[in-house]
Amino acid sequence: MSSRKRFFPFNAEQTINILSEFGPLVTMFVVNALYGINAGTWALIITTLMAIVAMVYMFHRPPVFPLIASTVTIAFGSLTLITHDPMWVQIKVTIFNALFAGFLFSSFWHYKGPRQLLSELGPIAAMLLVSWLVGLQGGVLALFVVMGISLIAARGRLSDLDWVTIGITAVFVGLDFAWHDEIWLKTNLIVCSALAVGFALGAMIMRENFFQYVFEKTFHYTQEGWDLFTRSFAWFFVFTAVANEVVRLTFRDDQTYSMLGLSMTGIDIWIAFKLVVILPLSGLYAWLLTKWMSRYHL
Repeated sequence: MSSRKRFFPFNAEQTINILSEFGPLVTMFVVNALYGINAGTWALIITTLMAIVAMVYMFHRPPVFPLIASTVTIAFGSLTLITHDPMWVQIKVTIFNALFAGFLFSSFWHYKGPRQLLSELGPIAAMLLVSWLVGLQGGVLALFVVMGISLIAARGRLSDLDWVTIGITAVFVGLDFAWHDEIWLKTNLIVCSALAVGFALGAMIMRENFFQYVFEKTFHYTQEGWDLFTRSFAWFFVFTAVANEVVRLTFRDDQTYSMLGLSMTGIDIWIAFKLVVILPLSGLYAWLLTKWMSRYHL
């Protein structure tokens, strides 16, 4: 194996596919950090159009990720421009990542009707309803009670959606106890709701593994490999959604902080976190996972 293959195991076709799917998102983050949300939004739109041309020419289909991301970005970017509140742009990352994680988790679940879907989303629905009628802490209690009943009924076997909901809620409940601030429980509702919506959309729209549908003409793995790849990325999107909220709520937009000898606002720290931590971590994670997936290559 050549030295290039060891560090960049993609051919030209695979590179075009990857850049078309993820390039516009990376461009948006970089331009947004340098020139602001207006320029970042325009950068996303322009590079998405470029990706569409490249993907249609090469694979006869448009890129999925940039189309979804551009729609969400334009909607929340418009809210930021209208309200002059950067919170909308920040929380957009959380909602999109949680939505997409739910969408990916639905790859392992077969839709058979509204009643079955309601049963799967029952714990989150119970938490939302009780939180609205009784209070946030009551909603969390309702979630764990329903999860316990589901665990007994399923004889100890819960779905991916159930486990990830338990994990997210446990993290935010822990932050609520540590900070004595109910904002964490409110955030938990936002993340879990986005997760549920993404799962419902994926269950009703997709009938196969999402990443397999997007990349099957570029990468060739066994079904076990595709499932592992998709589940791993779904959990990674959950991690980034939760991490985004932790940074957003820890460093408030209306306050100034001293970081590494620099005076930075909350939004400055958030942008730096996206560029310096999340972006390199995402690239490293994708690279390591792709290298690991070689054992499932056909």
